[in-house]
Amino acid sequence: MRILVLGLGRMGLLLASALSSAGHEVRGYDPSGVARERASLSGISIVESPEPEDYDAVLAAVPLDRSPAIAREMCPRIRRGGIYADVSTLKAEVNTVLRSIGPGAIKVSVHPLFGRGASGIVGRPIVLTPVEDADRESGAAAGLFRGAKIIVMDESEHDDAVARSIALPHLLGYLFRAASREGPSIPSTSRRLQELAAAVEVEDPELTAQLISRSPAAARVLRDLEEALSAIRSAGDPAQILRSLRDDWSDRESLYELAYRALDSL
Repeated sequence: MRILVLGLGRMGLLLASALSSAGHEVRGYDPSGVARERASLSGISIVESPEPEDYDAVLAAVPLDRSPAIAREMCPRIRRGGIYADVSTLKAEVNTVLRSIGPGAIKVSVHPLFGRGASGIVGRPIVLTPVEDADRESGAAAGLFRGAKIIVMDESEHDDAVARSIALPHLLGYLFRAASREGPSIPSTSRRLQELAAAVEVEDPELTAQLISRSPAAARVLRDLEEALSAIRSAGDPAQILRSLRDDWSDRESLYELAYRALDSL
């Protein structure tokens, strides 16, 4: 399959390399000269301008705030039966745009659940949020991401999960890092948490900012967090509030042991 990858940042370069290793004929495009040079050094063939008509599939790995506009520009130019794949982290907004485009390309809206540390896509989970035809799009995704585990999920459910499992932990990592950056530390499990929190600093803060600002689900999660913090600060008995926050943690002891082992292994 001839594939054009639009956007050669971390995810775009990772996917371009993985798709090439899976046997696809891959070309890459990015407006950034630095990104093009980095991709070229990684063995990706670069094109000077994106011409989606020339490919079986176009994969957009562009910044989150650019995904809708790129979809609107590129998807209509793909031949009928070709694939337009969007890999942005939030799906509701771009899926709405894809549905408005009408028939033509198979619209594959996915979110790879792995990052730059992945050595390939075989066995890796990739969420697919259906745009028009779940079965057809799942088949197209399986052909594109050979060997990956395709997980079908409703876009609203997906974006809610992203708010809680990606946006919130990243934000808490920034906050925890800011609060614990200064002053002495002691060799406790919290020291490991500080090291984990510091890891978010290698990620692009722009992505975290967009996950927070462009997601209604993230806004709800942040309101929940603000309400919980406010309740703890204003409570006459903070322990009562803390107990209420963990009432449904029936397996809290096993979770603690699991977390302790994970932290101890770092």
